[in-house]
Amino acid sequence: MTALDNMPSASTAGQQSAVGKIKRRPRLFYLDFIRALAAVLIVITHFNNPFMLPRPIFMYEPFGIYVGGLGVSLFLIISGAALMYNHGEAEKLDLKSFYWKRFKTLYPMFWIAFIVANAFLFLRSHGNPYPSVPIRNIVFSILGVDGMVANTSIPTFYTLGEWFLGFIVIFYMVFPLLRWGVRNHPVLSLVVILVLYVATLLINFSLDGLPKAMLLTTRLPELAFGMYFTQYIKKVPWSAALVSLVFLVVQEIHPLLVNDLGTTFVGIAAFILLVYISRFVDYQPIRVPVKSISRYSYPIFLVHHVVIIHVFNLINPTALSTGAAYLLFFADFAVIMVFSVILYRVNRATLAYVRSMFVPAEQ
Repeated sequence: MTALDNMPSASTAGQQSAVGKIKRRPRLFYLDFIRALAAVLIVITHFNNPFMLPRPIFMYEPFGIYVGGLGVSLFLIISGAALMYNHGEAEKLDLKSFYWKRFKTLYPMFWIAFIVANAFLFLRSHGNPYPSVPIRNIVFSILGVDGMVANTSIPTFYTLGEWFLGFIVIFYMVFPLLRWGVRNHPVLSLVVILVLYVATLLINFSLDGLPKAMLLTTRLPELAFGMYFTQYIKKVPWSAALVSLVFLVVQEIHPLLVNDLGTTFVGIAAFILLVYISRFVDYQPIRVPVKSISRYSYPIFLVHHVVIIHVFNLINPTALSTGAAYLLFFADFAVIMVFSVILYRVNRATLAYVRSMFVPAEQ
């Protein structure tokens, strides 16, 4: 999900052993390219909300699926691809190192953003902004799953991070098992994944109202496709790109696949086409902004919804002309980038500060 998934830490770079140490691998432009595009799609999704029915400022249902669904699908495929790219070669995965890095990647930045956002809401509301939520339910926010749990009947302190953050936590937990299956039993693992996927779509059940799109078994094909791609496929031939393009064009003209099934196939087809396209746009003037958005994709993901909501509290978006609405989007995105950079740097400084508490000072 984040740029850190594609960047080995300094402590593990340059090493490769049976216990799963990671050697530094070349940075793949297509991972940054698709991650940056997915981040922009997620911002567009929530900016679009006030305009959805009367006049969406940006595309609302590209290729027959919800624009937010496309952004999430690309993020999931990239998450699987990036993790497998960095951890697919070692014979054994160092679980302690893997989970510790994932913890540092996700939680400190989320906690900082959550605390700052709620401090602001506390001041603006002149008190507790969630008076009806039991204090014990703060555990869902501590674990980063409050956005997902908020889609059930359980009240939470959900402020930012969306349901997707909780889903990524679950994916990180099961990644070692998926990695083992993809590396050692690729065909059998693919069959099991597809059986679970089809069963989830066909069986009528509900987990306290949680949409099927948020279930791991529904998203396994996207996660696994990214993993299989970087482990075995690696490059997209022109024929595969052409098939993907034709499929997307047909979906745009007359959607054949919709809902969760459509999201899976459209996401994979879009990924294939974008990987192919990325080789033709890999130039410095494009690479630099793409790399920047990719690097800050996680803080963008955390802050964008809060920023958009408060901007819309100041400006009535439905009263704007189309041109003014587009200008508002770019202004929104600029503010989101500023807060994302600040959050990114505050997180790094906080981690360094906490680390200094446990490192003996030089005499």
